[in-house]
Amino acid sequence: MISLDLKISPTFKRRLKPNEEADYLDTLNKAERIVCNEPQKNNMLIVPVTSLPQNDINNTGIGNLCSKESNNFFDFAKKYWNINEIQLLPTGQYHKINGQYHLYSGSSMDFGNHMIDIKSVVPEEDFKELVNSNNIRDRVNYHNISDTNSLQEKLLKKLFNNLSPHMQKDFENYKNINQERLQRKSLFSALSTLYGNTNYKNWNKIDSNLFDNRIITETERNKRIKEILTTNQADADFYIFKQFLAETHFKKAKSNLNNKGIKLYGDMPCGFSNDEKWANPKAFIKDSNIGWGVPAFDFTQPEAEKLLREKVHFYARNFDGFRVDAAWTYAEPTITNIKTNETKKCHYDDKILKIIDDEIKKVKGSNFDFNNITYEFIAVPEDFNIYDINGLKSYIKNRKSIQTSEHLSKNWGSTDFFLKEGWNQDKFVIGAANHDSKRIIFNKKQADVLSEILHIPKIKKYGEFLNAKFAETLKAKNTMFFFMNALGMQGQYKDNTDILQNYTAKIPANYEDFYQKSLQNKEAFNPMYAIEKQFISQGLDKKEPGLFKKIKKYRKILEQKEKSSSKTLIIIALSSITLITASLYVIFKNKNTSQHQ
Repeated sequence: MISLDLKISPTFKRRLKPNEEADYLDTLNKAERIVCNEPQKNNMLIVPVTSLPQNDINNTGIGNLCSKESNNFFDFAKKYWNINEIQLLPTGQYHKINGQYHLYSGSSMDFGNHMIDIKSVVPEEDFKELVNSNNIRDRVNYHNISDTNSLQEKLLKKLFNNLSPHMQKDFENYKNINQERLQRKSLFSALSTLYGNTNYKNWNKIDSNLFDNRIITETERNKRIKEILTTNQADADFYIFKQFLAETHFKKAKSNLNNKGIKLYGDMPCGFSNDEKWANPKAFIKDSNIGWGVPAFDFTQPEAEKLLREKVHFYARNFDGFRVDAAWTYAEPTITNIKTNETKKCHYDDKILKIIDDEIKKVKGSNFDFNNITYEFIAVPEDFNIYDINGLKSYIKNRKSIQTSEHLSKNWGSTDFFLKEGWNQDKFVIGAANHDSKRIIFNKKQADVLSEILHIPKIKKYGEFLNAKFAETLKAKNTMFFFMNALGMQGQYKDNTDILQNYTAKIPANYEDFYQKSLQNKEAFNPMYAIEKQFISQGLDKKEPGLFKKIKKYRKILEQKEKSSSKTLIIIALSSITLITASLYVIFKNKNTSQHQ
């Protein structure tokens, strides 16, 4: 039986036409540079790899950096929003905790399974099976890709056991180069398979303390490692093989983005996964953390600095730049003993941050522009204060930090505020929100502040409020946009009422239609609307009348609906009739043939 699934939906949304695209981008680029009074404007899009779009025939459940759909989406972001930087959320292996995959609980010094472009390495029939096994179409499905018993894991094991000579040669070469760096992680993977879990504290004494020389001697350790690799070499190698694929595909995607003129930034989490804690026991203070379950570094031990340098090295080696997650925890962490609940405030100030800087310099060279490194110094005042008696702390003032206007007021959170406080334009990046933010909702107090800053009438509607928040940040040299806010996706990325919705928002396959509809409802980022407000605010509409005219023109284009001509509608109708007639003919013919048989 043939099923008719006729989805005839002519597009009534106005998109940029090919002959408009270059002029649109040139207009936006010039206007943004004038607004921030800088020769270079940097626009960063924050997006997790997992949330990248997939079409129906490629929907494995998790987006991929190498896919055609991702490539097209980045072109779209560059074309409409003038994006020249992409910041990924953590790219390490994610682990399930209390039913959800928390992106900041993953590994910090390797790539996760979701970084593998599975479509490019397995047979077409296997890939189709993976797509068919995905029972969640419109959100991220970590289970289909990241679980240890997922179908992708089984397909990768099948590939690993039947490597072509060419791939085998490349893998062996990668293994030889990276053996020392990945040895402990590969051993942990082999032992996890052996024990059936990743909670190393439940393993036997020698295995759970394999790298703790306070408990296990070097002789005992070497003997046990030899035993593991004798009986479980394949499991250890399988982990390294997945890293080989993930890193190869990552480098391909990064090269592609760089060729588009887009820098790729990483996100260096402050936490560590179980294998990283297991492999470096002396680097941490026993039974202590700095919050969120993150173990506390013991900087009285050389192992702590060594581990920190290893983590920084990984991000400096692989990315054009990166964000230092919870950077204030390297400066003034509060260390809590989880058994006694006693707390202790440490004042490292610049000491540990200088170790990070030094390792970056070793990898990137002395001429590296440290404005490609951003530090998160945002915290509640009781945890960390960016000021001291002399004003902004010097080690913060000299580093590029991340800010948002999430808590905007007359005395905090605006671009003008930071500039008046003496922040250098090169030393902060600001956005209306980020991946940690709550959903942007209308806030009258903030609306009044924005009206005053932008010199516009009182803001009364959500769409005006949203784009006024975007407009306010465009005055900064470095602006960031979270993918959900830019596209107009409702809800929030984390801390949903339904915990299983956390970190699972996914860019729809029809993101262009989705974006255009959101624009018409004034629920998405309209760059021309935002830049128009800044031009009026700064009196640039009078100083640059020609450019301002173009801004208004393209703002209206993005907001308007596209009219379908009567000729177009007739063609659509005739096509529909033809398709239905042909389908009915096939059904009739099959039925007639069946009766004769």
